[in-house]
Amino acid sequence: MDKKKSTFKKALMIYTIVLVLMSLCFLGYVYKNLQKYENNLLDNVLKNTIHNLDKKQLTMYLQQENKSTNLVDKYEELTKRDDFTFVLTDENVYDAYLDGRVLFTIQIKSLGEATCLGLLQYEKFAIESITPHLEKGLYYYKVEIPSTYTLYVNNNEYNENKKEEEYPELSYMYYNDAMPKKVTYEITDLENDATLTIKDEDGNIVNPQIDGVNYKVDGIKKIKTEEEAKKIIGDFDILTIAKNWSLFLSRDLNGANYGFGTIQDYVIDGTEMYKKAYNWAHNIDITFISNHTLKNPPFTNESVENFIFYSNEAFSCEVYLEKHMVVKGEEQTDIMHDTLSFIKENGKWKLMNIKGITDGE
Repeated sequence: MDKKKSTFKKALMIYTIVLVLMSLCFLGYVYKNLQKYENNLLDNVLKNTIHNLDKKQLTMYLQQENKSTNLVDKYEELTKRDDFTFVLTDENVYDAYLDGRVLFTIQIKSLGEATCLGLLQYEKFAIESITPHLEKGLYYYKVEIPSTYTLYVNNNEYNENKKEEEYPELSYMYYNDAMPKKVTYEITDLENDATLTIKDEDGNIVNPQIDGVNYKVDGIKKIKTEEEAKKIIGDFDILTIAKNWSLFLSRDLNGANYGFGTIQDYVIDGTEMYKKAYNWAHNIDITFISNHTLKNPPFTNESVENFIFYSNEAFSCEVYLEKHMVVKGEEQTDIMHDTLSFIKENGKWKLMNIKGITDGE
């Protein structure tokens, strides 16, 4: 009886061992096939292609772009990372991005479909070509800020590789340097990631909009009320300028040349605003203004708000006021709802433009 039990135990043990071995073989087979399926997914094919680049190949890429081969270790370190993203740019062509920078362009070829474990279908790919992008080096940035701002790279002021351009919709504001330009910096050929710091004209650190390696600050400061704006413009009387301009247009402003002498103090000689005022005062059309009288008070519902500061010495704001007149015995109300733009000239605010909000004039 004991002999029979012993034989049974041995048989059971052998059976169990065989079953375990078969299970392990089956699991190994399944794991191997799942791994094969996983490796053949497109993102992994592209990623593994980059991972498999050796130092010899990477050194050659650096030499082709006249970059220092001392960077090869850093280059290899980047290629081993797993957080690449791939963007289709053409049929079967993908750009490989890392930290917002394009490092490679990879062209693939489909080898048809295959089946894994009889259930999972996948497409097989072959690599046609891989092209490195080292024109700007391993690390680079693009920064857009106003010309009144300062850029620091690793705590050092940066003032190289820059392009300046005017904001085209504000061309009338470029009489002097009070109106900032848009400056684009190309920071290239860095050996490591850099710390970028942007400061405004008052020396305050500004948080930019960041999209990958692109940093942008528009520099526009919006202030709702005139009371808040006075912290920057002081006691500058915008409403009086707006009222006098309205009176000037209806030939009600006192002084020589229909009040042009007063308006002349608000504008800069040679600007479009100066020419507009001068031409109105010296053109025969001004004599055809209908006879009228101003009511008392002539202006009501006055407001100055919605300030946009391009710098501490250039801004625009919204002005609203109603001028009441009597024309041929009938009451008439002229509404001024305009954007007035100013810059500083020799320490004084000067009117650069008036643009109607309602009619766009």
